Amino acid sequence: MSSDNPPSSDEGSDSRAEIRKSATSTLLVGLSLTLIWLFAYNIISHGMGPIESFFKILDGINELVIGMLGVVMIGLGIVVVFTLTNLFTQMITNLYSMRIMEDLIREHLLKGEWRLFIHKMVHFAEQPQPETPFPRHVSSAMMVFGYHYAVSWFYLVVFSECLYFAAWSAGVYLDLYPETMNAIPMFAIAVPFTARLMAYFKYPYVEEYASFIPGILFVVVLLLAFVAYMGGNFQFLLEDIWNREQEPFFSQGTLFWKLMKDGLIIAFYPVLGEVVFFYLMYQDLQDEHHEDEVVEMAEDDEPEEGEA
Repeated sequence: MSSDNPPSSDEGSDSRAEIRKSATSTLLVGLSLTLIWLFAYNIISHGMGPIESFFKILDGINELVIGMLGVVMIGLGIVVVFTLTNLFTQMITNLYSMRIMEDLIREHLLKGEWRLFIHKMVHFAEQPQPETPFPRHVSSAMMVFGYHYAVSWFYLVVFSECLYFAAWSAGVYLDLYPETMNAIPMFAIAVPFTARLMAYFKYPYVEEYASFIPGILFVVVLLLAFVAYMGGNFQFLLEDIWNREQEPFFSQGTLFWKLMKDGLIIAFYPVLGEVVFFYLMYQDLQDEHHEDEVVEMAEDDEPEEGEA
């Protein structure tokens, strides 16, 4: 009968030496290729001679590092935008999300455990489901409703810009008036709020529906940032409605303030949805408590064995 023998210390040392050797070779090859590429880049791109190009390699390294840092910063921005939009989506479709966030804040954030808090927020979908969605403290309940109102304003503004960007991309001019300004925020808030409604009613395809929300935000936010950085001729919705005027119908700024006033109540719709959800959950708890009392009373009324 054969058995697997653990590797000896000599074999382990040989293996580590081989790994270090291959790592050293890879590093040397990488550095050599970088220097050769910079030498060729100076000749091709800057038109230098071979000798000048050789002595200007260090300048090329500086240019290469600065450019790479710019790409890294853009990449970090992309990661942040994607992470936040994906996190928002997970919290919309999870009815226990606010209780989970409360527990994470009290157990880690308030104790200064920043890394653990961020790690668990990034892996929000892997957090265990609490027993109840109700917050434990009054301050937490206020945080829940305040969070939903703030996030609703975020979606209202961003998705309004998305709709405006989509119309501009299709070459459609939106002839806006104060009487019709509420249409844009209504459509904007309907997209995320529909996902929350699906979660309330335990709709089977809520995850599939909500999964395209990060994609929309991710693509449009990047496009808007790129257009703004490049100074394109695109005009943002908030900028457009602030500058647009049409006498004698409305003056400058009228459309902007109409959007803000409409947004006050439209952004509150998801908050009202949370109130209704908690009310229905409260009724379910009351019914369960009543049923438990009936069962206990029935058990108390049953005669014990041996009683006449």
